[in-house]
Amino acid sequence: MLFQHRKEKILNLLSESNTVRIHDLVTRIGASESTIRRDLMTLEEEGLLTRVHGGATKVKNIGIEQKMSQKESINHEIKAKIAKYCSTLVKPNSQIYIDAGTATLELVRVLPNDKRIQVVTNGVDQALLALQRGINVTLLGGPVKQNTHAIAGITAYQQLERMNFSFAFIGMNGLSYENGLTTTNLDEAMIKECAMQQSHKIRILMDNSKIDQIYEFKVNAPTQAIILLNKQAKVNSPDTIHKLANHFDLHFL
Repeated sequence: MLFQHRKEKILNLLSESNTVRIHDLVTRIGASESTIRRDLMTLEEEGLLTRVHGGATKVKNIGIEQKMSQKESINHEIKAKIAKYCSTLVKPNSQIYIDAGTATLELVRVLPNDKRIQVVTNGVDQALLALQRGINVTLLGGPVKQNTHAIAGITAYQQLERMNFSFAFIGMNGLSYENGLTTTNLDEAMIKECAMQQSHKIRILMDNSKIDQIYEFKVNAPTQAIILLNKQAKVNSPDTIHKLANHFDLHFL
């Protein structure tokens, strides 16, 4: 099994619980203990976990955002499933907003390219993929974040204020009962809020790895926003989900 495949399995197992043991990883992945130990060392160097005696624990770095290449490996199948569902919501001849992020990138990958859809995005990767798939796209202007290839700033914000969308598909870094929706950058938080304000319907694409994660900047979502999560979130964080359901409209896939 290639490292990338082992990496995805390790991170998915870690997203299901706060701690994983080397013995369990050896059994679940089918690799030797020495291979798993080397993998854990590499993933710790990438900032994706913290090694402890006999295993590893989940990292909770407040305000530190991983690179796109790092985030793409986490819960990829879940993101693809949520993206596929979102693609069925888009109507022909509509203008939609697609936020930067790995889950929304999966949406561009499966978005119908025969419905004359106009995509507006602040994600460089999203715009390039849409072009490759023959989808009409407008890329907002402004500085690009090196880690996530997201565009944010006053120019993008002013552009968004003049647009209207039938749907906004938004990515998010964290969701907790105490702090609600959070992200790592103030400019991006403002872009997300503006795009949602300009949209008739809103879907926030998340997965269970985002539950109980807290970042520096809050994102206020309109009341019509629906947060999409995978069913595993209810299993891993039942108390948190119960509390969140009193404040957010949650939909599980």
